[in-house]
Amino acid sequence: MSFEQKPFLILFAVVFAGWWVVRRREQAAVAWLVSGSLLFYAFNHWFLLPILLAYCLVDWLVALRIERSPRPRLWVWLGVGFNLLVLCYYKYTPLLWEAAADLLPGVVPQLPADALAGWSIPYGISFYAFTGVAYVVDVYRKTTPAEPSFWRYTLSACFFPHLVAGPILRPNEFLDRVRPGQLPTEPESPGEAWWLIARGFFKKLVVADRIGLAIDPFFAHVSDPTTDGVWALPYVWLYALQIYFDFSAYTDLARGFGLLFGYRWPENFDRPYLAASVAEFWRRWHMTLSRFLRDYVYVPLGGNRKGRFRTHLNLMLTMLLGGLWHGASWSFLVWGGLHGAFLVVHRLWSGTRLAGFLSGRWVWHLAAVVLTFHCVCLAWCFFRLTAFADSLACVRKWVECDPAKMWGGPWADPAVWLAVGLYAGFVWAADGCRRLASAGGDRAAFAGGAVWGVRLATLALAVLIAPPGTKAAFIYFQF
Repeated sequence: MSFEQKPFLILFAVVFAGWWVVRRREQAAVAWLVSGSLLFYAFNHWFLLPILLAYCLVDWLVALRIERSPRPRLWVWLGVGFNLLVLCYYKYTPLLWEAAADLLPGVVPQLPADALAGWSIPYGISFYAFTGVAYVVDVYRKTTPAEPSFWRYTLSACFFPHLVAGPILRPNEFLDRVRPGQLPTEPESPGEAWWLIARGFFKKLVVADRIGLAIDPFFAHVSDPTTDGVWALPYVWLYALQIYFDFSAYTDLARGFGLLFGYRWPENFDRPYLAASVAEFWRRWHMTLSRFLRDYVYVPLGGNRKGRFRTHLNLMLTMLLGGLWHGASWSFLVWGGLHGAFLVVHRLWSGTRLAGFLSGRWVWHLAAVVLTFHCVCLAWCFFRLTAFADSLACVRKWVECDPAKMWGGPWADPAVWLAVGLYAGFVWAADGCRRLASAGGDRAAFAGGAVWGVRLATLALAVLIAPPGTKAAFIYFQF
């Protein structure tokens, strides 16, 4: 069930209405929200529900044992091992089996094609597995106490707005708000919530899906003769915009729905394509994943505490694991490896005198932003095209193209750029009105009303001018 589908909107209305009725009775509120979240996850996929509940049960039990056992390290290894082994089984069995069959022909048989085609990955497993790892490790580190109530922990692990694609939350960002006496009874900042929801629907339905209509045929035939001579770079630019608008739309919706239930969750994006280095890009892009990789992978590996070589190795290993987290394909490993290499190069460059000399000069900053964006786009080729040959064909067509085909094609569709421009206009208008409203004075009341006008107009246009025949699933639902 996806946020833009009618069944979800109906479910949300029912869950919110029921919560409003029982919100002052904690046990009833917890039971109602858990029931709605499980129904959301099990919609058309009832067979996946035991997997989600097994994660919740094991993580809850392991955390209690960590807190009470004289040998907590054993339990933390068991908890982390369970989360990762189940994740690896579902996500990487086909890839590992194929690799073993290629390396050991005659020993490991090739799986039939229909067996691989029928292999399914529980949607959202990467996100709730990482949520479980963070909880178990934080209880071991004594940064959060174990939750005695199974149902309260289950609510924090599988609350439907953030369940499938994040943001990846830590216990102090959500679990602490569902403990006894802490459960919200009123929405938090409803104006901000509705703006996030309106903005999220606009990003998804108007911008991301419109871009998808323009670029998907090219990527589907990137290695075919039908795209010979076509300039690939504009399509990669647009894919960079599509995945940003699509994923940040999901985050906006999740955060907006969370606010309506009284929960404030962290930002996940901060204008990532304005970053002047790949290191800065990862401080702006999917920020909850970035900090998870930093705190639960990079730092435990040694971080930057064991010399230059180990620092670079730790960066590369962290990004390789981050790439594999996204999916069972060697192209995801290449995507992570490219980002790891970019981070290493950036650290080496930052230590030079020339980097210090150029620092602070606006011309260099602009050049660094452009260079960083194209480095990220190069990696996106391997993220978007999971067949390695297709990824290489796409990169090759950055430079091998017919000049007559450079400035035409679906990427130049005015509707695509109009959608992007409309989004920029709405954001500019909303920010301007909000600043006026916060400044006070005679225009504050008008500006406050104008903010609501912009929010409602954004939501209305998202519904009215969404591309016909679309409503594709969110890109990150596959992870």
